[in-house]
Amino acid sequence: MHLKGDAHSGVPVSCQQIKAPLALLIAGDSAAAGVGVSTQEQALSGWLINSLSENFCVNWELKAKTGVNSTDLLSMLQRAKPNRDPTYDANSTSLSTITSTHSFDTPLQCRSFDVAVISIGVNDVTGFTSLRRWRSNVTQIIEILKARYQCRLVVFTALPPMHEFPALPQPLRWVLGQRAKYLNTALLKLVNKYHGVNVLTLTLNPIGNDQSDNTLKYMAEDGFHPQVAGYQLWSNAVVKLVNEELDELVGKNSNVG
Repeated sequence: MHLKGDAHSGVPVSCQQIKAPLALLIAGDSAAAGVGVSTQEQALSGWLINSLSENFCVNWELKAKTGVNSTDLLSMLQRAKPNRDPTYDANSTSLSTITSTHSFDTPLQCRSFDVAVISIGVNDVTGFTSLRRWRSNVTQIIEILKARYQCRLVVFTALPPMHEFPALPQPLRWVLGQRAKYLNTALLKLVNKYHGVNVLTLTLNPIGNDQSDNTLKYMAEDGFHPQVAGYQLWSNAVVKLVNEELDELVGKNSNVG
């Protein structure tokens, strides 16, 4: 299954066990789309769905494309009115259950989401989105996800340490790294104003001048995107946060007899 650079959804199938339902949206840029690995099983979506399925019946949608910045994501959310079909049931899905392929701008299939995992910002750095525009876009993304899609938990992934990206030559690496830090600082300040919105910061050992093997194992050959180990690390951090923030759902599941 090769879904990179497009948008996909899992169609509900019967749960093998009685579990709490969880509607999951993964949206954003090439990292969300899974660039850097060959299949979605190896990408963020694959790791997330497989891990979350241990506690939840996961219904998921992936809306991601290479080159997407915060303005693009906001525009998609503004245009893509949620499915209002009352017969649509968010239940368990399998990553291998793909019945259709949608463009980035087509309507989302779910009427609401419990969790939205957002990967955005790198293209805002490279495209020199202003801080003012970044703040405005992020604010509107949060408010649409909360108001229109009733997201209980919105997880932004902090911009990666671009000043350590091996694919970027100096001084460009330093310049983009500084811009990434500015956008991260603004993002952290914004999410503090909202309940149920978090910024997930992944901790990697710094590459440094020697570009240590321990850090490079998380990077794809292009030196810009995650590879399998990087996506797994990212997924583990998201799952930990989801289980902490939505522990009442896990509690309900454990009480089912």
